[in-house]
Amino acid sequence: MIHKHVPVLIVGGGLSGLTSALFLARHNVDYLLIEKHTGTAIHPKAGGITFRTMEIFRQLGLEAAIRTASEPLDNIRGRIAVETIKSIDPEKVETAENSQKALEKERIENFEKVSPSKPASCYQMELEPILLQTAKEGKGHIRYNTELIEYQQDDLGVTATIINRETGTKERIRSDYLVAADGAKGTIRQYTKIPTTGRGVIGGHYINIYFQADLSRFLKPSQFGWIQILNPKVFGPLITVNNRDEWIYHVAYNPSNGESPEDFSEERCCEILKKAIGVSNLDIVIFSILPWAAAEKTATRFQDNRVFLIGDAAHLMPPTGGFGSNTGIQDAHNLAWKLAAVIHKQAHPRLLQTYHDERHYAVELTTKYASNLLFSVMEKGVSTLNSMDPTAVTVGYKYNSTAIIKENSDTPHRMDQLELNGRPGTRAPHMWLKYQGKRISTLDLIGENFILFTGKDNSLWRTAARNVSSQLGVSINVYSIGLQGDCVECEDRWEAVYDVTSQGAVLIRPDGFVAWRTKEGESNPHLILKQVMTSILWEIN
Repeated sequence: MIHKHVPVLIVGGGLSGLTSALFLARHNVDYLLIEKHTGTAIHPKAGGITFRTMEIFRQLGLEAAIRTASEPLDNIRGRIAVETIKSIDPEKVETAENSQKALEKERIENFEKVSPSKPASCYQMELEPILLQTAKEGKGHIRYNTELIEYQQDDLGVTATIINRETGTKERIRSDYLVAADGAKGTIRQYTKIPTTGRGVIGGHYINIYFQADLSRFLKPSQFGWIQILNPKVFGPLITVNNRDEWIYHVAYNPSNGESPEDFSEERCCEILKKAIGVSNLDIVIFSILPWAAAEKTATRFQDNRVFLIGDAAHLMPPTGGFGSNTGIQDAHNLAWKLAAVIHKQAHPRLLQTYHDERHYAVELTTKYASNLLFSVMEKGVSTLNSMDPTAVTVGYKYNSTAIIKENSDTPHRMDQLELNGRPGTRAPHMWLKYQGKRISTLDLIGENFILFTGKDNSLWRTAARNVSSQLGVSINVYSIGLQGDCVECEDRWEAVYDVTSQGAVLIRPDGFVAWRTKEGESNPHLILKQVMTSILWEIN
C-alpha cells in the first residue's frame, strides 16, 4: 500500500470539488482530488450560474471561457405554458416574447448596478471540463475512477484509504484536511454522523430525460428556455439544452403509488415525450435518464474537526431559482482561503470554524427562498417569499463571525432590499475604476490577498500595511481610490459607495467580503490595522 501526504484531500470532482481545487491552487496549496466516476458530468444539470458565481469565476480568469460556452443559451426568453408543443399559438408566443424581453432588460440593468458580471446559462457537463482543464494546468493532482473507502482523523490530520476502481489498487493518503464534496449520496457526512434538518422531499420525485429531437417546426431558436407542458398525463417542463435540438424533460413519478425510476425505460420515456410534444411519429434519441427529487436538507454542522462539508454533501435545496450548485461553489470559495491561511501558518486553526458560522447562515437563507419559491410555483397565485429580494439572496447576505469586525453601530441586516455599502460582513461593493490604464471593477483587485482600500492620501495606511504584513507574514495590498491615485474613479465616488470619508479605510478578505471598516481616519493606523488583522486571523474565540 502506497503512502502519500498532501495538505488537502478533496473527495468529489463536481463543481464544488473542482472549484475548491482551483482556489486552493491559487492560494498555493497542494491537493489531491479524487472522483469515483470516470470523467466529468454527462447529463445536463445545474444550468444556471448566478452573477455572484460568475464573479468568483472572474477571479479565476474563467469568465470569458464560460461566457463563450454559454453563448447558445444567451438569448433564450424565459417561460411559456402550453398544452403540448404542437399546440403553441404564434400570437401567444409573440406576446410572451415581448414581455420576456422587457423583463430581461430590466433584470440585466439591475445586475449591472451591483456587479461587473452577468448571470450565465451553462450546464454542469459544459462547465466541469472548463474547470478541469484549468485545474490540470495548475498545482495539485486529480484522479478519476478513484473512490474513498474509509478515513480516520486525529489531532494532526486525516488518514484516508482510497482505491482505483479499475485496477483495485489501494492507497493510503495522509492529509491535513479533508474536503467532502461527494454530493448528496456521498458517504462522508453519514460517517461523521452529522444530522440534518429540513423537510426532506418537498416538491416530489422526477425523472429527468435528456434527449435529442428536431422541434424546429414548432419552436424557433432563442424563444423559451422553459416550456411548461400542461397535459395532465405528462405534466412537466421542457427545457432547452443547446438552443437547437437537445432537450431535457422532467416528468413526475410517485413512489407511494409503487412507481420507481426503473419503471421509466427508454421506450416509456419516448412515449411520454411524444405526448408532451403532441406528435406520435417524431424521431427521438434518448441520451440519458436521471431520477431526482426536489428536497430540502441541511447538515447541522459543516465541519467535523478536520473534515469540511461543501456543496450537496452539506445541503440540498429545491432547484427553483437555480441556487444549488452556486451555493456549493460559494462554499468552496469561502473555505479555500481559510484553509490556505492555516496551512501556511498565517492564521490559527480556529479560523476554520468561521466557515460553518458564515456559510450555514447563507445556506439557510437561500434554502428558505428556494423552497418558498417552489411553493409559490406549485400553489398558483400564492406568494410566500417574505419580501426577500432575489438579488439580495444571491449576493446580499451578511456574514457574522469572528472573522468579521463588527461596527459599534451595527443594525439588523435586511433582505427585502439589497444593501452593499461596505458594511463589514457583506460582499465588497462593485464600482468601476481606471487602474494601470485599464477599466476594471473594484472586485477585480480582490482574490489572492487581503485588500485595503483608502482615499488618495494614504501614505500612513500604506506604511501601516507594509509593517503589519511583515510582522504577521500576511500580504495586504493597498489601493488608493479617488480622482487621483492608484485607482481613478470612473463614475461614482468611492466614499459614497463604501460609506466612508476621504480619510477612511476598508479591509477586504480574499473572498471579497468586507472584514473591517473605519469611516474616519485613525490616529495610529499601524496599531489599529495590526489589532484588526490579529483579531481576524489569530485571536479567534
